[in-house]
Amino acid sequence: MKRINRFFWWCAGANIEVLEKCPTDHAKYFGVGGTIVFTALMASFAGGYAFFTAFKSVIPSLFFGAFWGLLIFNLDRYIVSTIGKGDGTQKITVEEWKLAAPRLLMAILLGFVISTPLELKIFETEIQTVVERLKIDKAVELQNRDTTFVSNLNTLKERRTSIDNDINKLTYDKTSLSENAGKFFENSIAEQKVDLKNKQSVLEVWQRKVNSSYSSYVQAKNDSLSNSIISKRLGVLRANQSERNKIRKEVQSIQDNIEDLNNNKGNAIIDEKNRINDLLASKQQEKTNLNEQIASKQKTLDKKNIGYENKTENYDGFAAHLEAMSILTSEKSAVFWAKWLITLLFIFIEVAPVLFKLMAESGPYDDMMDRLKHESFVNEQQKISDINDNINTSIKISTEKNQNKLDAEIAGNKALLNKIALAQAEIAEIAVEKWKEEELTKLNNGVNHIINSNGQEKSETPKKSESNG
Repeated sequence: MKRINRFFWWCAGANIEVLEKCPTDHAKYFGVGGTIVFTALMASFAGGYAFFTAFKSVIPSLFFGAFWGLLIFNLDRYIVSTIGKGDGTQKITVEEWKLAAPRLLMAILLGFVISTPLELKIFETEIQTVVERLKIDKAVELQNRDTTFVSNLNTLKERRTSIDNDINKLTYDKTSLSENAGKFFENSIAEQKVDLKNKQSVLEVWQRKVNSSYSSYVQAKNDSLSNSIISKRLGVLRANQSERNKIRKEVQSIQDNIEDLNNNKGNAIIDEKNRINDLLASKQQEKTNLNEQIASKQKTLDKKNIGYENKTENYDGFAAHLEAMSILTSEKSAVFWAKWLITLLFIFIEVAPVLFKLMAESGPYDDMMDRLKHESFVNEQQKISDINDNINTSIKISTEKNQNKLDAEIAGNKALLNKIALAQAEIAEIAVEKWKEEELTKLNNGVNHIINSNGQEKSETPKKSESNG
């Protein structure tokens, strides 16, 4: 039992060594740890079921379920262990709500994540029924996408039906012609006369239009109207005349047919039989071609439909179950409320440890943990202060060393500068003496030159005089 207690305390994120010294807080953290453990177990089951629904494999589902449960366990333990004890009262203040808001949002999200696969499992039978319905709907949806192909096939079928009707009518006419040729002949003449009467009525209408347009044309010419009006009325007259002449030809053709039927009944019956036989042969050939085309297209369509059904047969994954669950909740209010009750239950289970810690009053464990935290804080601050002192001392010593070194260098440099100054003074003195000697030498040489030059000039002057004399 002691091991179980310690395990649940550890799950609650408590310091076991400190908690053992506080018997009054054992039950509190035992309950928090138990909630976290059982939530992780339900999450493990939910994750495994979700993975199995998607991949239909048992062994990977077990591994994924265990991984998912450990992940949720770690998150829950982190959420609970990082939330503070609050203000130590049962009342949750606004400030505490603000501090706990991120963890509560995380817990609510985990509640949704855990509850969804379990809801799918609870309503599995009802969901499977909707999934089967979705398979049919998806197959029909895929089939309806071949609108052009199906439209062509339906057009061919409609044409075949029309040909069947024509064949039936021609067959009936052929039978009537064989069994009662006279009656058939009379019916043919009667039909021709009806057509003639209708055409003559149309001809009369067009003749009136011709007469009216002719009168309009003549009046335009007599009134000397513009050429455009005359040309327009002439065009209308010619169009009416063309249509009238066309009707006249049709009337004449019907009259000729009636006359032929009256003058030569036998040949007309034979010709009609031949015409019917030719039409029947043509229609039969067209029907045969249509049957081949329809059979080929129907075979292709059947293959496509089988392919669609095979594809939709695998529409049984996690997303399909979610879609079915959505449809089920929208159709049945009882399932809707049951689903949300389950979801709210798991959300409450997730947020309960956080709320419990916020509402729990301070106990011995909290006081000891505060003391340990304060001691740890003070010790660390002391260590930081010691480190800062050591650093400051090292910096001071180093600064003094550098100053002494600098002073020594300055003193050495000062003596060296003095020596350099003395040397430079001696060198300057020697240089001045040497310069002085050189200048005196130059001066003496210059005076002697001047004296010598003057003496020579005096001695040369008398000689010049003598020579001039």
